[in-house]
Amino acid sequence: MKLARGSHPVGVPGNPLARWSLAMNSLKGHLLIATPELIVPVFTRTVILMIDHNADGAMGVILNRPTDATTSDLPSEVLGADFDWQKPLHLGGPVSGPLMILHANAELADREVLPGVYLTLEAEKARDLLISRAEPSLIVVNYSGWSAGQLESEFDRDSWLTLPANADHVFGTSDDDLWTSVVGQASARKLSDFLGLRHVPLDPTMN
Repeated sequence: MKLARGSHPVGVPGNPLARWSLAMNSLKGHLLIATPELIVPVFTRTVILMIDHNADGAMGVILNRPTDATTSDLPSEVLGADFDWQKPLHLGGPVSGPLMILHANAELADREVLPGVYLTLEAEKARDLLISRAEPSLIVVNYSGWSAGQLESEFDRDSWLTLPANADHVFGTSDDDLWTSVVGQASARKLSDFLGLRHVPLDPTMN
């Protein structure tokens, strides 16, 4: 795996005529779940944690794309140190970007993504997390990005399901099981909204 070292802007100036009012319907802190209709290889059966979503665009990281590389493969010049931790690196998306760590340590966080899940990009904090072998954690290279209005157009093509995210989605489910698990949860939530039900179990077989 070749580790990307560059970065690209996520979005362009916002479109005030976008179909959604993004200020009211931001997907930050939600999961973006690829539907079977989405056959773009990099996104097939992916689950994406949305880090940002506003009028300028959207940005997130894939949670279930582990690679064969580990933290020990990181070039020492990236963070100024070598690491012998065999923690798998995950591919966050097709856009080149900085190393990102999702974790549960508020003291070494750059920002909170959702309750109990923090994001760190700053090199010194990331180095401290790697040295301490922080768990639970997810170490991600690259990201998924959309310009203004692009993600909304993909919803028009039924490419994605959404679901409010929690820490268990990020840290508690194996990569192989995550997509199947959250598709079931999102489908149950969609059914409950359609039927106007307030309490539907996350597992639709439990009734």
